[in-house]
Amino acid sequence: MAAFKSTLTILLASFYCTSCAFSFAPSSVTITSNNNLYRSHIEVTVLSAKSDDDDDDDEVILSDSEDDWRTFRAKLVMGESSTSPSSSTTTTTTDSSSSSNDNIIIDDSDLDGIGALFSSEETTVQQFTPLDPSQWAYDSGKVIEQGAVILGGVEQDFGFGLRQQYFHKAVILVLDHDENTFTKGIILNRPSDRMMEDDVNEGLEWRVWFGGDVQGLDSILPDIVCLHSLKGEEAKEASNPVMKDIQWTSFENAKKLVKKGIASGPEDFWLFAGYAGWGPKQLSGELERLSWYMCATDSQTLLEELARQSSGVDPRDAGLETWELLMNMIGRGETANDCSGNFDDLMLKEWGRGHLLKGYGGEVGVARNPLWGGGGGGGFLEEMDGSSVDDKMKEASDMALTEDLKAGTLLRGSSADRSPFLLRKQELHHSLLLVIVEDDKATVACMLNHPATKGYDIVGYSKGAASLPLRYGGDFALKGQSPLIWLHCSQKLRDSGVGSSLSGQNEGIYKCEQEQALEAISYGIAAPSDFLVISGVCVWPKLGGSLANEVKRGVFEVVPNEKQSLVIETLQTQTILTKDNLAENIKITQDAWDKAADPNSSCKSTGTDVVLTTGIGEGFDEDDDTVVFNSDKKVSELADDALQKWIATFLLGAPTLT
Repeated sequence: MAAFKSTLTILLASFYCTSCAFSFAPSSVTITSNNNLYRSHIEVTVLSAKSDDDDDDDEVILSDSEDDWRTFRAKLVMGESSTSPSSSTTTTTTDSSSSSNDNIIIDDSDLDGIGALFSSEETTVQQFTPLDPSQWAYDSGKVIEQGAVILGGVEQDFGFGLRQQYFHKAVILVLDHDENTFTKGIILNRPSDRMMEDDVNEGLEWRVWFGGDVQGLDSILPDIVCLHSLKGEEAKEASNPVMKDIQWTSFENAKKLVKKGIASGPEDFWLFAGYAGWGPKQLSGELERLSWYMCATDSQTLLEELARQSSGVDPRDAGLETWELLMNMIGRGETANDCSGNFDDLMLKEWGRGHLLKGYGGEVGVARNPLWGGGGGGGFLEEMDGSSVDDKMKEASDMALTEDLKAGTLLRGSSADRSPFLLRKQELHHSLLLVIVEDDKATVACMLNHPATKGYDIVGYSKGAASLPLRYGGDFALKGQSPLIWLHCSQKLRDSGVGSSLSGQNEGIYKCEQEQALEAISYGIAAPSDFLVISGVCVWPKLGGSLANEVKRGVFEVVPNEKQSLVIETLQTQTILTKDNLAENIKITQDAWDKAADPNSSCKSTGTDVVLTTGIGEGFDEDDDTVVFNSDKKVSELADDALQKWIATFLLGAPTLT
C-alpha cells in the first residue's frame, strides 16, 4: 500500500456519544462501532486504500475487547493535536515508502494517534514524552464521563485557599456521572496516615485516603470506596468497573476478598473515605468558570501514582506532585509552574497537616469522630482516645454549662503562633470581639475591627459632612432589633446619659440607639468618630461549642477592662475600606490587638523569631511546627496573609488584589 502524504484530520465525535467517521484524500477511513465508541468492540475499515499497482481494497477489523477503548480514542485525539497547525511539534522527513500489508496492528507505544494503520513520509513527534510508551493523557475539554479525571483549576478569581482547601489542585476520579442527576468522584491525591481497623481479618489495619468532603474522614458514618486492580473473576464480580484495570468495591467486600485469599491484604486496595459530589449540571457550570480542568488518562498512570503516594509520601505535601504530573501531561505545565508554592498551596499543606496526619486527625469512623467546636479551628482539636461520640457530646455539654461570659466582655483572637482561624473563619484571626448578649441558649458577640466599603453619612454635624465606616460584625442579625449597633467608650457620653453599659456597670463599652448617637452629634456633645457602627453579629450556641469553651481552650483571650478604652480609641482611627487603605486598616487592627494583650497572660506571642535548620531541603526543617511543611513560610505569617485575603475577597470584593 502506498504511503499517504496527506494530513489526517480527526473529528472525534465519540466525545458526545455518537458514532464517528473521518475521511481524507485520496482514500477514506471509516471508524464505526456498536452505537458509539463507548462499547468494547471497535471496527476499523480502510476504504479505497489503493496502491499505485493494486486496485484491491483492504479491509481491517480490529478487536478491542481486551484493550482499553480510551487508549484508542487517546491516539486519535493526540494525533489530531500533533498534526494541528497550532500545536507545538517537531517534524522530520524521510524518503521511505511502505509495502502492502494484510494486517494492521495498533501499537500501544505509538502515541501519534494513528498507530501502524498508516505510514507517512512526515512523522510528527509531540513535545510531551510520557513516562512509559503506553501512558497517555490529554485535556478533554468539557467532557465528563465515568473514568475521567477532574483536575483542580487555578485560573479562577476565587480559589480554594480560604475555603475547602482539599479541592485545591485535587485529582478526582469520576466514579459515576449523569448530567441530569448526579456526579460522584473521589480525590486520588490526599493520602493520610490515619488507619481503620479490620473487624474481619484480625490484626489488619487499612490506610485511609481522604476521598472528599461528603461523608468523609470525620463523618460518623463515612462513605468508603476501595479501589483496586485485581483481575480474578470473583474480585470483578464483587466490584464496579471504572476504567481498564481499575475497579471499586465496598469496604465489606474488600475485607471478604482478603479473608478468602483472593487479595493478599489491604496493600491490594486504596481505601477512600468520603467523596466529592455535584448536582445536575453543576460540574458543567464550574468548568465554565475554570474551577476545574477535565483530563482523560490511562489506568497505568493513575495506578503508578497511587502506588507512589502509598510508599512514604508525606501527607503534608497533599498530593501536589500528582496534580503537577497530570497538568504537564495535558499540556498545562506552564500554568502549573506559574502557581507553584503560592498562597493556596501553603494553605493546602496546612490543611493536610491538620486532617491527614494521625496525630492531629485521630481515627476514622464511628466512635472516633472528633468533635468540632463552634468557633474554633483544627489546630486546637484533641484526639478522642477511643471515647464514644455520646461520651464526648456529654462532656462538651457539661463544659458548656460550667462557665459563662458576661455581656460587655471584650475578647481578642488567639495569640498562638498557629492560629486556630487559619483554615476557616479567617475573619476571627487577631479579631476584637465584644459580647453583647449572654443567656442560657447562646452567646452573641460582634467583631469590631472590620470596616466595610460602605459608610453611614452623618447629617447635621457642625463641622460639615462626615461618614462613619460601617463595620462587619458577623453573619447574623438580632431579631427585632435595629440592624445597626452603635457603640462608644467615651466618659463624656457616659456622663451625658448616652446609651447604657453592656456590663451593667458605669464603665466599659456602652451601647446606644441610633437616635441617641445622632442627637449627641447634632448637639456637639460627641463627634462622629466617638462611635463604632456595627452591622451583623456572631452566634455561639451553648451546646457543643460555646464561646466560653473557646476562651477556656485559648481560641480567644479576655481583654482586661482597663484596656478597653485604648482598644476602642485605636479602632476609631480606621476608615471606610478601599483598595488603597486595606493594608493601613489591617495595621490598625494589629495595633489595637497588640494593645489588648493581658500583660499577666502566659499566652505565647506571635512575634517569636525562628531559626530554621536543615531538614528535607535547604533551609527547611520538617519538624519545625512554626513553618509550613517543606517551605520557609511561617505559619503565623500565613495566617496574617489569610486574613488579608479574606478581607480583600469578602469585604472589598477583590479576591485577586492580594
